[in-house]
Amino acid sequence: MEDGMKVVTHHRARHGLGAGLALALACAAPVAGAQMPVKEVRAQIETAALGTEFTLAGVVAARMVLPDQRVLAYVHQPGQPGIAVVAAAGDAGEIIPRNAVKLAGKTGTGPFGPALMVSPGTVATTATNQMFTFAAVSAALFQDASAMAGRYVQLANVTFAVPKFDVSGRAEVRAAGGAVVPLRIGHGALGRETPSGPTDVFGVVVKAEGRWQLAAARFLPANRKACQELATSRTCLTCHTPDVKVVGPAYRDIAARYRNDADAVSKFIAQMEAGSTGKWGTNVMAPLKALVPPDDMNTLATWVFSYRWDALLAE
Repeated sequence: MEDGMKVVTHHRARHGLGAGLALALACAAPVAGAQMPVKEVRAQIETAALGTEFTLAGVVAARMVLPDQRVLAYVHQPGQPGIAVVAAAGDAGEIIPRNAVKLAGKTGTGPFGPALMVSPGTVATTATNQMFTFAAVSAALFQDASAMAGRYVQLANVTFAVPKFDVSGRAEVRAAGGAVVPLRIGHGALGRETPSGPTDVFGVVVKAEGRWQLAAARFLPANRKACQELATSRTCLTCHTPDVKVVGPAYRDIAARYRNDADAVSKFIAQMEAGSTGKWGTNVMAPLKALVPPDDMNTLATWVFSYRWDALLAE
């Protein structure tokens, strides 16, 4: 329930498309306003003239607010290559991770290469909370990640090189063997303390300034499987899941609401102990103080709060 969607933005001639098919797609003239599969738009975008119009539909896998307040996102269809889209702030309200969207735009140049520049007023959401998977990769991949360019991946069990994100939008993580992977960080996370302890980083593989990097989309603690098992044993997952509302709200929605609250973990613990009602509609959360030991409550509250990065990185 907490995976990210696989997004592939492979270069047309080198990764996955035969030369004959690539040539055919490159020569096919797109019809303005006619919806095309994301894979076909991606195949043509590098050869199409700047300003060529396309309309596409897909699911948003990652989103990053740029320094100029435009939004860069990666959109795909399940099992198909993805595409980078860039939208002005006023047109990006619905371009958020897990939304299925339809949009139109013109070919242009984004921060990490060719992109579809979203035309004003064309974005529409057709579904929300779409689930997706990821590809696990090692830090060694980033020496030459051309085969994974644009793909949504998981880099597991790394630690952050510094305790706080600076204002540059750049960061680094270290793998157990010492390899360093550079990250690109969205505007909302800048100036905040980095995750502590072993962390799994999810995001899209991009190349910028001559280096393969990861455009970060999600940070989760490496021990989250143990946390989920604890949540299951304490019946938390009867009413909640990490990503989708069941009886109660999803953990990522709870964490998003409290993302700027330094006392969030203690507030979560207090709510678990005493129970609550009215914070998320009319459903009642029963008090758990007599059922869950204090150490377990702290572990669970800290885990839930880790989902705040979903909102911060997309902010």
